[in-house]
Amino acid sequence: MSTKDNNRTTTDSGLPVSSDEHSLTVGRDGPILLHDLYLIEQMANFNRERIPERQPHAKGSGAFGHFKVTHDVSQFTK
Repeated sequence: MSTKDNNRTTTDSGLPVSSDEHSLTVGRDGPILLHDLYLIEQMANFNRERIPERQPHAKGSGAFGHFKVTHDVSQFTK
């Protein structure tokens, strides 16, 4: 096996990819077609990627009942 084959991009199942820079489109500036399975695979992997800074956190609390203003709160509102 040559070094060119060792650096080749493959799909998740190990099949070689002809190009990871070009996709089949409708016309020059048209939409990308869904025939590009490698692109769909890459987008699916990107969507599933977990970024710790962007993970939502559960609060685990709630409030029940009625809110009643008992003092002047105009200094806190606009």
